[in-house]
Amino acid sequence: MSDDPRGRKIALVADSRLEALLPELRTAGFGTIQLPPGGLPPAVVSEWLEQVAEHVAEFRHHGYEVVLAGDGTDEVELREKLGELGVPPLPSYSPSNS
Repeated sequence: MSDDPRGRKIALVADSRLEALLPELRTAGFGTIQLPPGGLPPAVVSEWLEQVAEHVAEFRHHGYEVVLAGDGTDEVELREKLGELGVPPLPSYSPSNS
């Protein structure tokens, strides 16, 4: 048994929503992965999303629940990268996910 309060649940969170959602996500037992902040060069964003997708694929392989709390910025590219790894589209986070 682990003392880790996260319950095998991960939320991918847009940078613009992270500060507002973090307390709620913690309470709901989610660990978080931050999506790229605005203003980064496209190549950096793409590499960031590739790394996130690889992490998500591994988490899903091990039975984690993974949700997306996006802001509409990088979801299309993230979905493509997840699809390349055989990961279906992620459900959106809402308080009912908790």
